[in-house]
Order: sequence, then structure tokens, then C-alpha cells
Amino acid sequence: MKTSEIFETLLKNLKVGETATTVASRRDEITKALNKDFRDKDGCTDYKLMVGSFGRHTAIKGVSDLDMIFILPPGIRSSYEGDTGPRRILERVRDGLKARYKNTEIRVDQCVVRVRFTSNAFKFEVQPAFENADGSFDYPDTKAEGWKVTKPREEIAATKECNDRTSTNMRHLARMARAWKNANGVNMGGLLIDTLVYNFFDQTDDYDAAGTGSFDLMARDFFEFLKDQSEQEYFLALGSRQRVHVKAQFQPRAKKAYNRCLEAIADEGKTSANKKWREVFGTSVPLAKSASESSRSFRDTEEFIEDAFPVDVSETVSIDCEVTQAGWRPTWLRAMRRGGILLKADKGLRFVVTSCSVGEPYTLKWKVLNCGPEAERRDAIRGQIVDSSKRGVRVEHSDFKGEHVVECYVVKDGVVVARDRIDVPIGNTSVKRANVL
Repeated sequence: MKTSEIFETLLKNLKVGETATTVASRRDEITKALNKDFRDKDGCTDYKLMVGSFGRHTAIKGVSDLDMIFILPPGIRSSYEGDTGPRRILERVRDGLKARYKNTEIRVDQCVVRVRFTSNAFKFEVQPAFENADGSFDYPDTKAEGWKVTKPREEIAATKECNDRTSTNMRHLARMARAWKNANGVNMGGLLIDTLVYNFFDQTDDYDAAGTGSFDLMARDFFEFLKDQSEQEYFLALGSRQRVHVKAQFQPRAKKAYNRCLEAIADEGKTSANKKWREVFGTSVPLAKSASESSRSFRDTEEFIEDAFPVDVSETVSIDCEVTQAGWRPTWLRAMRRGGILLKADKGLRFVVTSCSVGEPYTLKWKVLNCGPEAERRDAIRGQIVDSSKRGVRVEHSDFKGEHVVECYVVKDGVVVARDRIDVPIGNTSVKRANVL
């Protein structure tokens, strides 16, 4: 496939699509319920503002966290001053929404009221706020026991200005960056992504008028820009210049993406290029069909988590593998790889979660994928989405030579919120013919 075809298809597959209609309907119902309480107006959908990625029009398919501001009547501001004001206003919003959605999970969470719709895995974060003369908003913070200022209109305006200046490439790149984040388990907030995309275009005009045929170079240069960012606790948000905090360091995975971009560009025109771009941006990148596919002797049994659940990475999970063999002390696979030690066949493999920022309850899913000529010869690609062997653990066994991969997915409230992968290169083939890795 041509480069332009790859990226045009990627962007088409990332579109929010019909989800936008459902989001708008939910948003308006929430607004009606709150206007009935706060303004005694039935059916009124005014006094709201979609913010976050959806409000800046940089969201992609699979988005689950939706942010909106409900603009409070200015006449009640004095009633919610003092230390208890923030909690009282949030509890009033919660109670108003509970009256409308009696069977929906609704709760106060520091600065917002979370409304979780199980039917379509949407989670609205409703932030009641008073609008100021300059267009900013004062919002409640129960932790600080006071009111803070947010400036989403300035962030929306900066996004639009940059998007217009770059022939819509700002939003294209922001969506591509979200696809990378979700495909590779990079825990980055939407505002941080949009800020870094904005900063990228601020330091170069090379892609202000670029078409999709140059998006391979734009992606390469963007990930080079990301990997070279200094490690810091926060960046200044586009437009508002307010602090946007870094949840986890993104530079190592940006470096990996940069290297994959180099490989994909070098393979332009080959089927391998699509596979490399898939490693960067996930399953929204189309696979190219090779002439040999019709005559292959193995079944392609790989499954993809995106086909089972929405993916919206907002947390972090890390996995490792305890390698065991009778008579030998257990070792960890990541430490072995750092030391240049090859994994051999006939080892016990115990894949475990070493850290996870997701609060319980959640479900773990796994994928064990065998790659290479030996896996194809044996018709043992595997790659299905499976459950843990026991709580938090996936047990396997090293068997034959090849570049194997194990992925772990954390599913909470019907959405994949964190993922990690570990490469499992096996250096030889077992004479025992075990039936797994």
C-alpha cells in the first residue's frame, strides 16, 4: 500500500463516528436534569460546555471518559462559599442526576460528579462551575475545600488556531498520538497529548501543509520530538498555560515508536511496512495482503483486544515473567534480557503483574502470540485473548525457537484502561515438544 493509503485508512478508522450522536444525547439529558434542578427549566439544554478531548475534537473511536462543564447560575454563587461549598454543590449535582438516572452509578470524585453508563461504557465527568467575565470558570475542589480556576475555552481556541494553521494536521496528529497511546499502553492524558502536538507544530512548519503522503515523516519527527523531551512533572497546557501533569514517563515508548517509524519508512511499499505501522498505531492500520497468504500452511488465529472491548488507556500496568527450572534458582525475564541472557526451551514461565495503578475490581486478559518460521511450521501461532491461569498469573512453558510475545490487558468497567507486553525470545527448540510457547 502507498503511504497515503495507510494513513488515510488509519484516520478513517479512528473517527469517533456514530459515538458522537450517543455522546450528544447523553450530554443533553444530563444538562436537562441539572437545569430542571438549578433553573427550574424543563427540557433546557443550554449552559453546558464539552471540554477535554471531545470538546477539542481530538478524541478517537473508543473514547470512554467524557468531560463536560455545567455552568451554574451566577445568583447562587454566594450560597456555596466557604469550606463546605465545594462538596455541597457537587452533592447537589449528584442528587439531581440520581433523580434522573435511578439505576446508574453516580458519585462525587473530588472535582467532578462521575456518571457511568454501563450500556455503552461511557463515563461522564460532570464539573459544575461558575463562569467568570474573562471566559474562565471557577470549579469546586473538595480536597482543597475551595474553588479553583480552569480555562478550557482558551485550550479549545488554541487547538482550533493550530489546526487551522496546519491544514487540519494538528487534529490528525493528535488522533494518531492517541492511537499510539492506546496501542502501546502509554499512560498520557488527552490534554498532555494535545499540548505536546501543539508544541511540536510550534517548533516546525515542515508539515503545516503536508498531505497524508508525508504523514510517515511527520510521525517520525513527532516521536523524535517526544523522545527528546526532558523528563518533568508537568507541561504548560496549550492556550491556558495552566499546569498539565505527567502521569508516567512517555519518552522510552516514544523512542521505541520512533525506531519503528524508521523501519516502516525503510520498508515503504512492502507488506512489512504495514506491520511496522501497526506496531506504532495499532489495529486501525490496515494490513497489506501478500501473495503468499493464499498458500500458507498455518492458521492465523491471532485475536485483538480492540475487537472485544473499547480501549482508552488511562492507567499503567507492568508485567514480568518468572523463569523456573527444576534445580535452578528462579530468574526474571526482563533482568535476563538486560543482561543479554537468552531464554532456552523447557523452562517454566510464570507471567505476573508487577505493578498496576488501576483500583480494584478489574479483570485481567492475556494474549500469548507465537511468531516465526517454527510457529508457522507447527501451525501454532495461538494469539487468542484468554483469562488468567489463576488470579493475576498466566502460566506457560517455553517450547520452540522464535520471537514470542505476551500481552496483558486490564479491563475495568468494560474498558481496557491499561496494557503491557513483554517479548519472549526463545533461543532453541525443545526435544520434548511441549504444547505452548
